[in-house]
Amino acid sequence: MPIKKIRSFLIAKSYDYAMRSTEKNCLQKWRKELLSHAKGDLLEIGAGTGVNLPHYPEAVTRIILSEPDQQMRKNLLRKTKKNQKDRLDVTHWDAEAIEMPDASFDTIVSTLVLCSVSSLENSLQEIYRLLRPNGTFLFLEHIISNHQPTRNWQHRIEPFWSFCAGDCRLTRDTATAIHSAGFRIEQLTEAPMTGAPAFVRRTIRGTAKKSLTTKK
Repeated sequence: MPIKKIRSFLIAKSYDYAMRSTEKNCLQKWRKELLSHAKGDLLEIGAGTGVNLPHYPEAVTRIILSEPDQQMRKNLLRKTKKNQKDRLDVTHWDAEAIEMPDASFDTIVSTLVLCSVSSLENSLQEIYRLLRPNGTFLFLEHIISNHQPTRNWQHRIEPFWSFCAGDCRLTRDTATAIHSAGFRIEQLTEAPMTGAPAFVRRTIRGTAKKSLTTKK
């Protein structure tokens, strides 16, 4: 079995267990608060093992969960059999190439995903394309540290960490990238991810709107 497949298998098997402490300490609460703003036709990119599923409100009428990793998608499919299957579909699309027409969704969700996409800029452009005018982008991401010694370590260990953690990058400035993609950030909260190592502790979460006017 190729190394990439072995890595994918191990990450998918261990992800929920590895994240159990941080989910209990803060992430579950953050997800619930963030996703309470979701409504209408919704796309979640990089849905992983489906940890957001219990938090989608009734205002969401349709859910498409996109997860390109085959092993993660197996876990996701098992969970969707028990959760909201009447309004839910699972796809294999990459964040940079979602096979849907322009302006297909009222809400798009990204939680701890934009760190690992191949191109942050292209993924955000795709999210912008897919949102309807005044549609909402809900995000929860870890970002580059604002503490210089930690930032230096992030740069040093990023290649090794990325290999071990499913292409996760430690040095992305995601809030700046969201703004640069043409979104209007309406709410932004920064907080440390309790119980996480220092090099992945700084997080942002919030809501961004697609402008009512066409991006130029």
